[in-house]
Amino acid sequence: MTYAYNSKIYLGETALNVKDLARQTAFYTQILGLEMLSQKEEEVLLGAGGKPLVRLIQTDRTEALKASYGLYHMAILLPSREDLADVFKHMAELNVPFVGAADHGYSEALYLEDPEGNGIELYRDKPVAEWDIREDGRIIGVTEELSAQEIYEMGRKVEPFQIASATRMGHIHLSVRDSQKASVFYQKVLEFTDKFTVPSASWIASGDYHHHLAVNEWAGKHLAKREAHLPGLAYYVIQVEKKEDLVAIAERAKEQAAAVNWLTSSELDFTDPDGIVTRVRKG
Repeated sequence: MTYAYNSKIYLGETALNVKDLARQTAFYTQILGLEMLSQKEEEVLLGAGGKPLVRLIQTDRTEALKASYGLYHMAILLPSREDLADVFKHMAELNVPFVGAADHGYSEALYLEDPEGNGIELYRDKPVAEWDIREDGRIIGVTEELSAQEIYEMGRKVEPFQIASATRMGHIHLSVRDSQKASVFYQKVLEFTDKFTVPSASWIASGDYHHHLAVNEWAGKHLAKREAHLPGLAYYVIQVEKKEDLVAIAERAKEQAAAVNWLTSSELDFTDPDGIVTRVRKG
């Protein structure tokens, strides 16, 4: 079995260490429209259609979010342009500030931050026939003006607002010290292929998708290495179908001198040179 776009992986939830669990929970449920899947005193799991998307974990650490490498943004994929329009209209009418918007050729995207500064992309994929796919398999991305007014006007008033049930995690974009080295690391460990690379960033994927993972060095070379419990990214989840796939990833991670920690017989973490943790789970 393969996932969508002939991929061997599926992205699960992104886990964030947060300073104010109640405030962050309110944002992701009331503003973003995620549903509560489970709740503990110091941790909540949120999602759509019963599937996990975001895990929030209370942390006592107080360092600045962007003082270390980690999450650039998590990209939440809406199932249609109409669904993107609904969440855009809902947030715009609440005066939620957006930090950007773009037509990337293969997708239409909105960018914002949660109350603690974690980056969020909300996007919809265009039909594959509209993607700029080259003979060598590269998929060229662009940054052009989004038809924001047109999308906003498509939005429907949904009360109470809840994000579309088929919404899922589309890709993860990381802030790293060296984007070229990080891209090679993840390509080797996860058997991803290079879809589009510039000197300061790289977009890579499994199968025929435009990217499941992106890395950039736009924050510079002097941030701190990520540590456990720091505010921001705790880990993100990649799901594979077979135990053999999990074992193979562990072996390839060790070949790249990455620390591998088996959590259970069907779940492991590996850590990249910048201290960023990827959790891999047999689905």
